[in-house]
Amino acid sequence: MAMLGDIVELSVVVRDLDEAAARFTRLFGLSVHRRDTSERFGFKNAILPTGIGHIELLQPTDPGKAVGKFLAKRGEGVYLVGFECADVAGAVAKLRADGVQVDSPRPDIAWVHPRQTHGLFVELRHRERY
Repeated sequence: MAMLGDIVELSVVVRDLDEAAARFTRLFGLSVHRRDTSERFGFKNAILPTGIGHIELLQPTDPGKAVGKFLAKRGEGVYLVGFECADVAGAVAKLRADGVQVDSPRPDIAWVHPRQTHGLFVELRHRERY
């Protein structure tokens, strides 16, 4: 069985969260489900549900953290792709056994470092229900 299921999250780094949320709402008929701020990771975000998943818009709040560095180096664009994973803990164990750099702060989510996946920041997660 494949470790990666459906794409359930697409995270996009933006310069202006309010402007980006308004644009995605206007262009695609999406609505903001929730907004949050992460001091730990240095961003504020907006979650816009799509069909089976969501788009997460990220605006850096700390230029020294990963999202801020991404914006400075690459500009606006796709930052992360989140895949549904039925067994996150099992996937983390397998990947780590294979020498892959994985961060897993909770049992239901993990991040595979982009150096391991040709530049793609991969998230393993459970599907959210809206």
